[in-house]
Amino acid sequence: MNGYSIATIVVIIIAAGYYYFLSQTVDLSKYIKNDQCWTNSPSHTIEDDTTIKPFKVNISQGAIRDLNTRLKRIRNYATLQDTHWDYGTNADYILSLANYWQNHYNWRNHELTINNFNHYKTRIQGINVHFIHQTGSDDLAKKSTKVILMIHGWPGSFYEFYKVIPILVKANHTVIVPSIPGFGFSSPPEKSGLGTIETASIFIQLMQRLGYNHYYVQGGDWGSAIANAMAILDSKHCKGLHVNFVFMTAPNPILTYSIGSFFPSLFVPDPEERKRVFPFLQRIIEYSIEMSHFFLHSTRPDTLGLALHDSPLGLAAYIIEKFIRWSGCSNTSKIDCIEEKFTKDELITNVMIYWVTQTIVPSLRYYKESIFNSKTFELERVPISIPAGIADFPNEVSRPPRSWLSHRYKKIVTYNTMLRGGHFAALEEPDILARDVIDFILKSDKQYSHDNI
Repeated sequence: MNGYSIATIVVIIIAAGYYYFLSQTVDLSKYIKNDQCWTNSPSHTIEDDTTIKPFKVNISQGAIRDLNTRLKRIRNYATLQDTHWDYGTNADYILSLANYWQNHYNWRNHELTINNFNHYKTRIQGINVHFIHQTGSDDLAKKSTKVILMIHGWPGSFYEFYKVIPILVKANHTVIVPSIPGFGFSSPPEKSGLGTIETASIFIQLMQRLGYNHYYVQGGDWGSAIANAMAILDSKHCKGLHVNFVFMTAPNPILTYSIGSFFPSLFVPDPEERKRVFPFLQRIIEYSIEMSHFFLHSTRPDTLGLALHDSPLGLAAYIIEKFIRWSGCSNTSKIDCIEEKFTKDELITNVMIYWVTQTIVPSLRYYKESIFNSKTFELERVPISIPAGIADFPNEVSRPPRSWLSHRYKKIVTYNTMLRGGHFAALEEPDILARDVIDFILKSDKQYSHDNI
């Protein structure tokens, strides 16, 4: 038996197992557990306080002094000549940013900006859930106001949406922006197991508690995974789903990647989109490099987390390097290219939210909780039947071909490829993202079947 025969048999066996996996029925009822408790106290002794309490961000002056003390004790190091961002963080840039952080950045000014929004907290499943809740501008037209839940990812935060929220509110949309448990001002779980599916359950309860029978959901990065889950688990109330990040998954991955490597046009007809996937080996290497953090976070989150938890410069270097790579700046010799897309203050403020809340460790654990969770893969098999909008940004890490998406999203209402923008679209291109969301809601609202209400 030659090598090709063996390879063919292996592919057939793997494909058979994969299709068997796909054919299994998914019981959605087991995914919603409103009586779950994520604190260390026994669940039967815990009752959530269902009140919704106003919240203001007010970081102690002692925490600011501690930060400045740490920034003064930075040990310099040098980047290799002519490597720019090839080795990860560029020392020249990050040390310059640290100097600005220590001597010019003013947290209190940004705290005021953050507090211009209406912040609240409420306890759900033992988690103190933080969220922004801005109502539509036309109070007299409540019936015409569209409600949208917008969900961030990593290494972002609720702050990503600070420029998008006013645009949507002005267009008479009510906007809710929660912090994922263990991110920002939402408390972290004290038990293992809280990933994207569990977060979806918590956010569904949040929308119920706020009294919204119908709503839209939007997300990028982890936010898109949570939004996908909500679209499946709460399709009776969730009227539409908009995402600006889609994981790179093919409809039939075994066949697509094995046969497609030889006959790519059979699986991706459009020649421009084909370049996103093939040649497969080259693309998978590129994708693996960009997703290298993914493997570390999902296997040893606490090892890395301890170092970042204790060093503001290390935290900034790690987070900002992701902003640079995922915004199209890693392929330029300009080490400050990122400041053409975000201001220094925006970059630092996002880092500050992780630092002052001490949430970098639980945010890294979120990968392990989500990836090594059988429910995550089970739910991936379930098609999304509600209207969907997809914003395709050119510098996004994952850009599956348009032709691959209909196997998961059964009612794609809008699909738009943008002229610019990357992974952090809400912060980088707020007008473009907001317009796409508004356009999607307008079109999907017309198509939404009242049979689902």
